[in-house]
Amino acid sequence: MSPPAIHSKSGSSFFWVLAAFASFAVLFLIIQTLAAKPGAEDPRAPERTANTAEIVKAQSELIAKMGLSDAAKKSVIFDKTLTVLSSRKPSTSTQVVPGSPTQIKQAAVPAATTPAPAAAPATASPATK
Repeated sequence: MSPPAIHSKSGSSFFWVLAAFASFAVLFLIIQTLAAKPGAEDPRAPERTANTAEIVKAQSELIAKMGLSDAAKKSVIFDKTLTVLSSRKPSTSTQVVPGSPTQIKQAAVPAATTPAPAAAPATASPATK
């Protein structure tokens, strides 16, 4: 018996599989295009558009009020802020990140028990005759 013949086109099967995937993608695209239905419009769309317009207007007013709409004023304000921030000394934060070693240590320490408030003295009821 002779050994099977080795194909000289070893990459052809790869291209056939690639072509099969591409043909299924084209077929899927055609079916989706033909069977597509227009989506229902969100009933809250006008409200969201109005909210967005209101927010953009308020932000624009705040930017103008702060003087950030002019590039020269903006750079002066940012430079002043930079000098203030750079003049501060770095310090440790009091904010604790959940899951951090600091938070785990704090969770391990029992919470300080506060004494219960003293009971208010009972008021004497008026004597009945």
